[in-house]
Amino acid sequence: MNRLLPVTLVGGFLGAGKTSLLHHVISHHRGGNLAVLVENPGALNLDAKALRGLCGVMRRLSDTVLEIPAGPETTQVEWIASQLQDFFRAGRFERVLIEVGGTSNPAWLARHFGLLPEQPKEFASWAELHQIICVVDALEFIRASKVPASKTGLWNFQNEQIERASLIVLNKCDLISEKERETCTKSLHQLNPDARIIETSYGEIPTEICSQTDTPQELGLAMKRRLRPQTEAASPETSSLSSTLYRAHWPFHPERFWNWFNADHPGLLRVKGLIWLATRHLLVGGVSRTRWQNACGGAGIWWAALPREEWPQEPEALQRIQATWREPYGDRRQELVLIGEATQLSSITRQLETCLLNAEEYARPVEKWKTLTDPFPAWDLGED
Repeated sequence: MNRLLPVTLVGGFLGAGKTSLLHHVISHHRGGNLAVLVENPGALNLDAKALRGLCGVMRRLSDTVLEIPAGPETTQVEWIASQLQDFFRAGRFERVLIEVGGTSNPAWLARHFGLLPEQPKEFASWAELHQIICVVDALEFIRASKVPASKTGLWNFQNEQIERASLIVLNKCDLISEKERETCTKSLHQLNPDARIIETSYGEIPTEICSQTDTPQELGLAMKRRLRPQTEAASPETSSLSSTLYRAHWPFHPERFWNWFNADHPGLLRVKGLIWLATRHLLVGGVSRTRWQNACGGAGIWWAALPREEWPQEPEALQRIQATWREPYGDRRQELVLIGEATQLSSITRQLETCLLNAEEYARPVEKWKTLTDPFPAWDLGED
C-alpha cells in the first residue's frame, strides 16, 4: 500500500515571495517527483505558469504543476481531494506542495486534513499535512506596522496568516536594516511564539526545510492559535479586495508606462504579469509591484520573435501559444493581474489604456518605435 503523501502548504500575503520560494525549492530539489498545486486570484494564474515553465527548463518532466480552479471553497476542496487521490494512486510523487493565494489563509485548507477531532477529513485518506509555511515580506511588514490606518482589515488578516503557521519565512531581509530585521523577528515571535522563523532573501531557504515534518501537536497548535478574536475586519473580502486581468495586444509607450508604474496608486496592492514595450520588440517584460516595491526586467523572448524550429513540440504548449496569438505581432501582449480595492480597479485599467501607443504612434514602422523615450534600465537579455 502506498504511503500517505506528505503535503506542505505555502501561504503569505500578496507579493511576499511565495512563488520565489517554490522556485528555489524546485530548482534545488534532488529527490523524487513533485506535485505542485497553485491557487491564485484572477483569471490568469501566472505563478502556475512560471513554475510549470521552470520544471520544463530544469528537465523535471515528471513533475506536475496544476492550477487550483477558482470557485467556492467546497468546489476547491473537492478538486484538491480528487488530485490528492490521483497522486496517491499513481505512487510516483515524493511530495505535494500547495501554494495558497495571497488573499487566502492556508488554515482553510489545513483543517481538511482532520488534525483536530472536530475537523473534516477530506484529504486524510490520501495525504498528511507536514508543514504550514507563511512567507512574510519584511519590507511590507515593517512599513505597514508603522501606518495607523493599516492596523485593521488587511493588517489583521496578514497577522492571522502568521499566527496559523508552523514555520515563518521572513523574506526580503536585504531590503531592511539590521535593526528593522530584529524588530520584525520580535513582532513575529509575539504573534506566533511556537513557530520557527527563518530569515532570508529571494525566497532562498535550505532545501531540506520543505522535507521536514512538524509534529501533529505543532500543527494542532497552529490550527488552534488565535491571539485575537476573528472579526469581519480581518477578512480580505470585507476589505473589498478584488482582482482583474488586464490584457491588450498593443504595445506600451515605455515612458508613459514608466511614469504609471512608478506613481502612487492608492488601493492597488499588487501588479504581476507580462508586458510588451514598443522599444523592446523582441523581449517579454516581467513586472512585479507591491505597495512598497516594484521591479521590471526581461522575462524571455516572444515566441513570435523566434524561428518555428525553436518552438516547443508538445501539443499543449503549442495550444497555449496559439491561444494568445494575434496578427500581426503574434503572442506579444500586455497581460497583468491587478489586485486591490474593487472600487479602484476600473480606474487603474483606464490608466493603463493611456499608456498604450496611440493610433499615430502605432502606425509607424516598428524600427521607429525604438526611437521612443525609454527610461527603463537595460534588461539582461540581448535585444539584437
